[in-house]
Amino acid sequence: MTVNTTMDAASEAGSLTGKVALITGAESGIGQACAVAMARAGAAVVVTGRSEKGGSLSARQAGLLKGRAAEEGSETVRQIRDAGGNGEYLKLDVTVEDDWRRAMVLVGERYGRLDILVNNAGNNGGGPLEETSLDTALYLLRLNVEGPFLGMTHAWPLLKQARGVVLNMNSGAGQRGSAGGAAYPSAKGAQLGLSKAAAIDGRRDGIRVISLHPGGTWTPGMARARGFASESEYLARTRQSNAIPLGDPAFPADVAAVAVFLASDAARGVTGIEFNIDGGSSARA
Repeated sequence: MTVNTTMDAASEAGSLTGKVALITGAESGIGQACAVAMARAGAAVVVTGRSEKGGSLSARQAGLLKGRAAEEGSETVRQIRDAGGNGEYLKLDVTVEDDWRRAMVLVGERYGRLDILVNNAGNNGGGPLEETSLDTALYLLRLNVEGPFLGMTHAWPLLKQARGVVLNMNSGAGQRGSAGGAAYPSAKGAQLGLSKAAAIDGRRDGIRVISLHPGGTWTPGMARARGFASESEYLARTRQSNAIPLGDPAFPADVAAVAVFLASDAARGVTGIEFNIDGGSSARA
C-alpha cells in the first residue's frame, strides 16, 4: 500500500459534497491529508496555519519536499486545487481568540455555513515529570486544550445551523499516558474530557463531536524528531519493533480516511466516542 493509493481511498470514505470544513494545523502531516481528502470528497476547505501565507515549513525543514524551491502560498491549497478541489488558506493561531473571531466572520461571509471543524493543530514535548517545567506544561495545555476550546466555542453558532461535526485530533497518550512524558498526555487527556463534554452539549443542536486517537504516524514533525530519512526507513524500523499488532504503522491518509467518513452523513449516528487509529496498539496497552 502506498501513500498515494491510501489518499485515493481516503477521499472515497464518504461524501462531503456541499459541505464546508475548516482544518487547523493543515500545512503538513495529518492536517494536510485531512484537508486534501475532504476537498476531494467534495467539501470546500479552509486551510489554516500560523504563517501569513502558508508554505509547509515543517515539511521543508524535514527535507520532505526535495527538489522544491521555497514558494509563497499554501502547499496544501495547491494540492487541493491540483486535484480539482476548492480550498483557500487563512492565517490562524489557535491560541489567539481574535484569530478565531476573524476566521468565523470570514467563513460566515464567504460560505454562509460551517459543517466540519477539525481541531488538528497541536504539539508534544516535555519529558519525565521531575524534569518538566510549568512553562512547558502550560504551553502544551494552551495549544492542545485552549486551541480546540476556542475553536469550538467560536464555531458553535455556525455548527448549530449546519448540524455539523467537530473532530478533535488527540493521541493514544491522551488515553493511557506515555513513557517519559507528563505534560503532553496531561494536555491530551484534558482535550479528551473537553471532547466528551462538548458531545453532550452538542446533542441538543445535532452537533457531533468525536475524539480521534492516531498511533505512530509518519509526519514531517515525527520524521524530524526521530531522525528518519525516508518512509521506507520508518516502515522497516516500525515493523522490526513489533509494537503494532497489524504490523504496519499509519500514514496521514489513513487518519484522513477515518476523518472523511466520520465527517460525512454516513456517520450521522456517531458522537462522543474515542476512535483509535493505531493498528491495534491500544488493545494491548
